[in-house]
Amino acid sequence: MEVTEVRISPARGGKVRAFASVVFDDSFIVNDLRVVEGREGQVFVTMPARKTRNGQMRDIAHPLDGKTREMIENKVLEEFATAVDTRAVPDRAAKGGKEDKQSVIDRLSTKLFNDEFWISDAPAVDNDKG
Repeated sequence: MEVTEVRISPARGGKVRAFASVVFDDSFIVNDLRVVEGREGQVFVTMPARKTRNGQMRDIAHPLDGKTREMIENKVLEEFATAVDTRAVPDRAAKGGKEDKQSVIDRLSTKLFNDEFWISDAPAVDNDKG
């Protein structure tokens, strides 16, 4: 069995960075694999799963041996890295796992505490005229 194609689709946010579809031997496809970002910024692949009646997640499809799992993960992560490099998926891992969004207050305080903001181009006014 050989992975003949991997398709990556970006996720909208959160810990799931992307979704993947894997085609085996040009004849069988497995959808909804997830590329998930861990606590330390590393990414890993999870198999497609659904929630059972008792609230637990259960894999719908998964490899039966470690060698096959490793092959699938390697192919998916290679394609994910290519998608990040070509900007098809946003790169958050380089920023410590967080998106670089500054709040309005942070942007304003950065501007106000910048020395150039307080330097005036106008000539100095002498208020000591008496």
